[in-house]
Amino acid sequence: MQLTLHVTNQCNIRCKYCFVARGPERMPLEVAKAAVNLGMKDVKTTGILFYGGEPLLERQLIYDTVEYTQALKKETGHTFYYKMTTNGVLLDEEFLKFSQKINLTIGFSHDGPVQDECRVFHDGEGTAAVLDEKIPLLLKYQPYAVGMSVVDPTTVHKASKIVKFLYRRGFKYITINMNYDPAATWTKELLAVLESEYEKIADMYVRLTKAEEKIYLSAIDVKILSHLKGEKYHSDRKLMSKNQPSIAPDGKIYLGSRYLNEEFFQIGDVFNGIDTEKQNYLFEKGDEIPSQCRECAILPRCNYAYGSMRLDGENIIPDITGFQCAHEQLITPIADRAAEKLFKQKSAMFIHKHYNEMYPVMSLVEDIGVV
Repeated sequence: MQLTLHVTNQCNIRCKYCFVARGPERMPLEVAKAAVNLGMKDVKTTGILFYGGEPLLERQLIYDTVEYTQALKKETGHTFYYKMTTNGVLLDEEFLKFSQKINLTIGFSHDGPVQDECRVFHDGEGTAAVLDEKIPLLLKYQPYAVGMSVVDPTTVHKASKIVKFLYRRGFKYITINMNYDPAATWTKELLAVLESEYEKIADMYVRLTKAEEKIYLSAIDVKILSHLKGEKYHSDRKLMSKNQPSIAPDGKIYLGSRYLNEEFFQIGDVFNGIDTEKQNYLFEKGDEIPSQCRECAILPRCNYAYGSMRLDGENIIPDITGFQCAHEQLITPIADRAAEKLFKQKSAMFIHKHYNEMYPVMSLVEDIGVV
């Protein structure tokens, strides 16, 4: 099981596209401990994702929670692994040494050349200058840290430049997410721009892979994976989603982060456990295919046709937007063409990466050997 601990709703910057409801809520240590106890039930391995708001505003809670898990590990032999998503402003050498010691993986949010347009301090000042010194520090301790960005209708024309920025700064794992907020206006013209930007990103992926450079671009690699897994892609995603409940600062458990604080999608609390009957009911409802998706050729590979739902009055209805649908139909053939080029050219890196189950382990051993 992997738990997402929303340790605070507070944040030290203001991102124009942020969907998290801001407030004074902070997670007490007793809630975090109860969540850990729950996450250990009937499993041998538990993942903990520290999330916010900005989780480093609750640095001591992270320290104390990890200390608690380490004591449990020593007592029971249970295995824990840790992740955190941060805007990076509060990263320092002390925390990075701590993260290295416990093998805590960091996702670093940065929008590259449009950082100061999208991610500013509360007084309106840009954050890029502060983060310039944080990136090399982070990668010094975590060469596999994930560079994460959000593409918005106002910045879509620079999507490929965002990816290039992160790669040139040293990130090998790069994730770009679309702004799916209903308030974000995606027009046909902007979709055409997005398609062009994805083509540039795919060209970059092909070029670097042919050059035997290690790089993971989520937009491309996830779609390649969806082809290789076929029908199993959806079932694996569903299982992963079911094993990733989100814990609010007050200890209430929700189906996932997107449903946080939506009462109908609460499935328990950390002190009384998960209501498995309600959890299973919601997952079954989320597994119902929207009528407009049933004849779609890429249905098994879609990231949104399954599990996207909302409450409409007393009814649960699918919650897939026109932009989400258009996005999936746009990115899938682009990724397929990139994969086809590399496969036909017998790229050793591509074939090794996608067809050798031992690749992650071998890659890590290789890199450690280089170091």
